Amino acid sequence: MKKLSTLVIYICFPLFAVAQSVTPLSITHGPWLQNLTADGVTVCFTTNAPAVPGVLLTQRKPLPDSLVRNSTDGMIDAGGILHRVRITGLEPGKTYSYKVCPVELLKLRPYQVYYGDTVRGKEFNFTTHSSLSKTTRFLVVNDIHTNGGKLANHLRSSEIGSRDMVFFNGDMLDVFENENQLLGPIIDTSVRYFASSVPFVFIRGNHETRGIMSRSLKNYLDYPDNKYYYSFDLGPVHFIILDCGEDKPDNNRYYYGLADYDRYRLVQLEWLKKEVQSEAFKNAAYRVYLVHMPVKQGDSAHGMIFLADNFGPVIKKAGGDLLLAGHTHRHLWLDSTLSGLGFPMLINSNMDRIEAEATGQSLKLRVVSEKNEVVSEREVGRR
Repeated sequence: MKKLSTLVIYICFPLFAVAQSVTPLSITHGPWLQNLTADGVTVCFTTNAPAVPGVLLTQRKPLPDSLVRNSTDGMIDAGGILHRVRITGLEPGKTYSYKVCPVELLKLRPYQVYYGDTVRGKEFNFTTHSSLSKTTRFLVVNDIHTNGGKLANHLRSSEIGSRDMVFFNGDMLDVFENENQLLGPIIDTSVRYFASSVPFVFIRGNHETRGIMSRSLKNYLDYPDNKYYYSFDLGPVHFIILDCGEDKPDNNRYYYGLADYDRYRLVQLEWLKKEVQSEAFKNAAYRVYLVHMPVKQGDSAHGMIFLADNFGPVIKKAGGDLLLAGHTHRHLWLDSTLSGLGFPMLINSNMDRIEAEATGQSLKLRVVSEKNEVVSEREVGRR
């Protein structure tokens, strides 16, 4: 009996090894678009095996397709299963078609490289930003806390295909302990409904700072200058994206000496002071701030007090048209007086989404529940 068992093991092992080696290369997540501008976009995706990532920009015949690969320090990006490909040199306001096109990397050694399968994914389209656009339509969701079903309910009911941008305004994750918490409920759900053709902006909330993977979050996304705070124009709107940091003091015992958010926020504040002096900010028809935690007086959490005391005066002096926040899990509209900023603030609950449209005449806001019931409708006039 013992000899028979040994024979079965020896026979089965080679079969298992062969099965492992012939598993075809496949795209396991994505693609999802990031950091779309007037002249570029980043395409992100994952594969089931190490690969050389590429994106094929497809064109109508007789124009040839073009393969885009990135290089770093003279070396073509190669290896790993998480991929980002930046495409540059595009024209403003133009629609492009693309396919992800990875090549399996079986072996990468000095003087010896073995390639495997080449995969061409499905074809998708995207349109670059244009300064000539007079209208923009965007969606804001926040405080999903890793609930992919809730996110799907909002996306399927929001005319997502007609949006120019989707904002995830913080606490999309509850914690970040493993990549499946991001890739499954957030990335895969987004790809299913829009993210291969319409980009999303992932604004960090206080919950995204928690967990062993929190320091790797940027690997799955793409930010201008690799910072969580930045600004950009989309149609008539100038968006200012702020990073709130954690809600507790840096010396809170649950951070175990690993928090440095107050200093980080002060560095960000110096950037904001310069940002509000920019021509893009001053000349925009609408100036919209997005930050996970509200910037308002009267709150007891350290992070919100810090924002109100330090960022509040700068924002109030610079002015704006709207501030969008979340965090409190309650819907609240504060007019230009109650906000303390001189312009309105909309705090979105964890159960609702914001559907917005900016034109040359006004910025219209519609707050809609997960059950697709209208919670409120507001309109911000042009200055």
